[in-house]
Amino acid sequence: MTEQAATGPVVTGQGQRAPLGGLEGALKRYRVMVLIVGTGLAVLCFVGIPLQLIGHNKWPWTAVVEIVGVAHGIFYMIYLITCLDLASRARFRVEQLLGMVCSGFLPLLAFYMERRVVRRVAAQLALGPDAPPAPAAVLWALLTGRRRHANPSNGPAPAARERGAVDGARVAAKLRLPPTPQASLRSTEGTPKDA
Repeated sequence: MTEQAATGPVVTGQGQRAPLGGLEGALKRYRVMVLIVGTGLAVLCFVGIPLQLIGHNKWPWTAVVEIVGVAHGIFYMIYLITCLDLASRARFRVEQLLGMVCSGFLPLLAFYMERRVVRRVAAQLALGPDAPPAPAAVLWALLTGRRRHANPSNGPAPAARERGAVDGARVAAKLRLPPTPQASLRSTEGTPKDA
């Protein structure tokens, strides 16, 4: 299975398009809900509330708040579900999920947060198979007792440690991250030191 750019389709081995699912589908659903919720909140705050204040809370002036406010509340519940879906698929931390959820409370913040989320998910899609496992997969492995290495008390086998270091360096190179001090120490372990 190959993946194209962050918003491109997923193509199966036979050349057929996969259904709208996975991380790309969750990102598309999130972007649609950000557009709806963010626009609704902006209309409510910048149009509806000033009209309501000008009209002294009388009927024709409160129509925007009554209609858009209810619609925003309903769509915000759907937005919460799409945030949870995307956060679980993209392996977001709780802080990142809270940022996404709270962006539906402040006008125009949802659009800023959407840009950041799209950038992060695009970087994750670029990692491909090198992406770290999802937190749910790690928890499930711990609960079921399945381990990736043979001896859990001694940690991973030396080959697995070396492979992890190589994979970590490859991921850092793809994300253009600076090398970690541990990676530079590993590369100089076998060389003789000048005395």
